[in-house]
Amino acid sequence: MGKKCRRKASLTMNPPLFATESMNTTACSALPYTHDPSVKVGRIQNFVSWSPDMVPDAAKGGCLGLEYFCFDGDSLWESSNEARAELAISELEKLGLATRDQIRGSRVVRQPKAYPVYDDQYRNIVDIIRAELAESYPNLHFVGRNGMHKYNNQDHAMMTAMLTVDNIIADRAIRDVWSVNEDAEYHESADEVPSVASGLRCVPARAALQ
Repeated sequence: MGKKCRRKASLTMNPPLFATESMNTTACSALPYTHDPSVKVGRIQNFVSWSPDMVPDAAKGGCLGLEYFCFDGDSLWESSNEARAELAISELEKLGLATRDQIRGSRVVRQPKAYPVYDDQYRNIVDIIRAELAESYPNLHFVGRNGMHKYNNQDHAMMTAMLTVDNIIADRAIRDVWSVNEDAEYHESADEVPSVASGLRCVPARAALQ
């Protein structure tokens, strides 16, 4: 690839770490975020709230998934599974969601490159990559969260693939996949973010150091 394409390495991805705890309770809603600065967990989901079929025996209890936001190589990512499971259990107790004696088992999952990070350079880099690849590889298509570096929901990510199939069958761009979710509405927030013509999120400004 050309020199410009290699700048894709500058795009940042956030790899979350999940600690799942099987427990003798079904308390806790589907996907609450945590805002307590005394804990590190970012959000907690109870899989039985999504579907009873997602847990081995819904009648005996639920399965909580604690999501920790981190970066590849930091202390959270590199710590042992045992340490992360212990942190998750202690934070569940601290938040009042469960007690240690309710926990039946745990599992830690590290998911690399799950969330595109919107820093102050991402849009320029994505534009450079798009332009270079469109010129050099016109039959290469971008789809999904990682392929487009867009924090889309699953339905939006799947829609980009479906529209790309239309383009491939037509052998020309009859669908604009970059317009999918360009209004940046997100189902976990009631706030609307202004749309941008490129189909990418607004670029954040770098905070000045005091």
